[in-house]
Amino acid sequence: MNRQRASSWLTAAMLLVSLVLLMAVQPYSAGYGSFRRTILAELLMRWKDATWQHGALVPFIVGFLLWRRRHQVAQFPASPGRWGFILIVFALLLYLAGFRANNFYCGYLAIMLLLAGASLWLEGARRSKIRLFAWLMLAFMWPLPFLEESIGYQMRLLMVKTSGFVLNAVGIGSLVTGTALQSMPNIEFGRKAGELFSVGIAAPCSGMRSLFALLVVGALFSYFNQRVMWRRLALFSTILPIAIVANMARILVLIFSAMIFGQHWAIGDAEKEVSVFHEFTGVVVFLVALLLLQLASWLLNRVCGGLGFKRSRTVSRQVIAPVS
Repeated sequence: MNRQRASSWLTAAMLLVSLVLLMAVQPYSAGYGSFRRTILAELLMRWKDATWQHGALVPFIVGFLLWRRRHQVAQFPASPGRWGFILIVFALLLYLAGFRANNFYCGYLAIMLLLAGASLWLEGARRSKIRLFAWLMLAFMWPLPFLEESIGYQMRLLMVKTSGFVLNAVGIGSLVTGTALQSMPNIEFGRKAGELFSVGIAAPCSGMRSLFALLVVGALFSYFNQRVMWRRLALFSTILPIAIVANMARILVLIFSAMIFGQHWAIGDAEKEVSVFHEFTGVVVFLVALLLLQLASWLLNRVCGGLGFKRSRTVSRQVIAPVS
């Protein structure tokens, strides 16, 4: 038994060393540069960007989730599985393919599969299943800048059109020009176009920055507030529309503030720097998103009844003592 445990610890140590070598020592991809960087160097560089800063917190969140389930994991004996070794081999081949193709994304996926394979190989399916959510959360650690390029502009257009629709619906005339939104001219009051407000929806205001952070928050919120898998998935699926509504709320706050206090105070100079109030309204996105998440969770509980806990059956017994 001691020999088997020592062998497991030795295997785990070898896998850990291999993981460090693959991520922090071996130069992997050049990306858009002229020399190869390690996966860890790429992560540290991307985490400086506000869009991906949340990734630096994900390892600590995953560590907390693993620590929280440690007693539940200990209830099951370790039962190594052969499928884990096969998954490890596949992950290493994928790592090699990404190295040859000069592609970081293959490396990210390879590391994820390597961790999953190591868990299955060393401890078996039961323990790995308990740690599944923590492993899935680890996926939010990896930066995916291609999403900024592919859907970032579309989200900017969506923000402009929805905000313009809401303003026109409440009687505030607005013009949509590309990714810019401005007030309509008013001949009666002698106002020119954009005199009341003029907002250019830049990439940071498109919702991409807050979307990825809200996905992390939404996943944790869904996991801790619901106890049935399909209800967790249903609540998590509301993150995208909630992020859109929350960012639209921020844009509307900026526009109404510009109408009341002036363009410079509310928004600032787009060519030089934005105002302090403009920066502060970033908090609005998360406040509105958390309120909407709580509302969605409450509605889900009302429709489905309760939090999804399994109800225990209470059996009462009545004992009648004989009278002597």
